[in-house]
Amino acid sequence: MLADKSPWVEAFGLAHPMLLHAPLGLLPAIALFEFGPLLLRREPQRGAVQALAVLNGLAGALAMASGLVLGGSRSGELVTEHKVGGIVLGGLCLLLMVLSFRSGRLPLRLALLGALGTMFYTGHKGGEITHGKQLENSLRRLFGASQPASEEPRPTKPLQPAAADGTTANGAATAATATDFATLAQSVLERVCVACHNPDKVKGELLLTTREGIEKGGENGAIVVAGKPDESPLVTRCELPADHDDHMPPKDKKQPTAAEIAALRRWVQEGAKF
Repeated sequence: MLADKSPWVEAFGLAHPMLLHAPLGLLPAIALFEFGPLLLRREPQRGAVQALAVLNGLAGALAMASGLVLGGSRSGELVTEHKVGGIVLGGLCLLLMVLSFRSGRLPLRLALLGALGTMFYTGHKGGEITHGKQLENSLRRLFGASQPASEEPRPTKPLQPAAADGTTANGAATAATATDFATLAQSVLERVCVACHNPDKVKGELLLTTREGIEKGGENGAIVVAGKPDESPLVTRCELPADHDDHMPPKDKKQPTAAEIAALRRWVQEGAKF
């Protein structure tokens, strides 16, 4: 991924959030100069449309390329949908640039409408990667939908939290001596960590939804040292004060309880077994 690329390529990929805003502004501007005069029964301003279309074509190609560099080999349904949308949008931006120099206006207008629709779709998918399904949930609440969509990725294996007496919420017995991942750590990670460390949103190159991802660690190296919780960032960064720069999760996100941190610590202390 980015860590394996040159600094210049890495910087180009990280510039994607900045570059993508250019076509987001230029496409509506092109539509304004192309369709606006029609409302006044005047001829479109071809010169303005051509100039904007050239800028938009270049900006769209750069945004698409930087997004592919940033995404790298990441997979996942949302990431794939966003990538495909970005490639289609980049292609339409280049097509608009070419069509703006042709005399016929119908192909240009059809491509412009297609680009605008693709822009909204791709932007929505990008927003879901960054912010989850907050927009969808807001719309559901606005229109009175009964069951809002989850704002976090669906857990890979839902767990019932253990009660103090050693039973789960559904009454099933839980061994008091169990020290495996599913018993101690999985539910904690699913509640407070996987929203930012899942196949669709791998922050810090850290994936916490698979055993392989946890064992591999992130861009700063391993996060778990079996038998040594004080040397395991998965534990120590949760224990830092909330206002510390290295504290995880970020202070504006869900925070693990003292009992959950203790469970993570015990899991690592007992060998980080899966």
